[in-house]
Amino acid sequence: MTQKILAKLMSFAGSNKLGLFKIAIASSFLVIVPQGQVKAALLTVANNSFETPIVTNPTGFISSTGSVGGWTFTGGQQGFANPTIGQSSGNSWYGLSPTLPNGNQVAWSNGGTISQTLSATLQANTVYTLGAFVGNRLGLNFPGYNIQLYAGGTLLASNSSVTPVDGTFQAVTASYTSGISVTPGQALEIRLTSLAGSNAQTNFDLITLDAASIPEPSAILGLLGFGLLGIASKLRQKQ
Repeated sequence: MTQKILAKLMSFAGSNKLGLFKIAIASSFLVIVPQGQVKAALLTVANNSFETPIVTNPTGFISSTGSVGGWTFTGGQQGFANPTIGQSSGNSWYGLSPTLPNGNQVAWSNGGTISQTLSATLQANTVYTLGAFVGNRLGLNFPGYNIQLYAGGTLLASNSSVTPVDGTFQAVTASYTSGISVTPGQALEIRLTSLAGSNAQTNFDLITLDAASIPEPSAILGLLGFGLLGIASKLRQKQ
């Protein structure tokens, strides 16, 4: 198909060097047009800002093990927290009127893993972007963390490079681009880990996973070819 398109373009342009030059210039712009046709979708992450179960404990936090609120807590001490209640009870979190990334609650971890296996599976030709807000609680040490994206038990992407200022949350992302073919049925999994440390804690909030499909090369070449044919036709009409 590509050879036929090129042959057609040459027949349109003939020996007109200016026509060929215009086609070449136009093609350089057309190549980037399909990139705007990338389709992005936000995949479903259950309870992605840890709003359930609702924390009513006067201390402002509850401990969790096993599967709770769509997440699985393994290892260490972890759970859900409402920083406003916690601050009012005398525990230092994020100030008297905390501004959280989303909602009223966060997840806290003194070490271990908070994970969720999604219903979505790994797809070919897709850019995945895992996003999270990581919090550095006032009055406690920040032990370090990692946000990780897995598929079928295989690590795809991770990031632990951002360190929030004391008393703040900061956005962290990790990206992965799949190939032209993948093993079907590999469930995507999100893991949020925190290192253990003395008087140390990591908080998490607003977990998202974006999937953006990439046009296949054949589709891009097809669009380019038809675009060039249209330009060549216009040039010939003007001659």
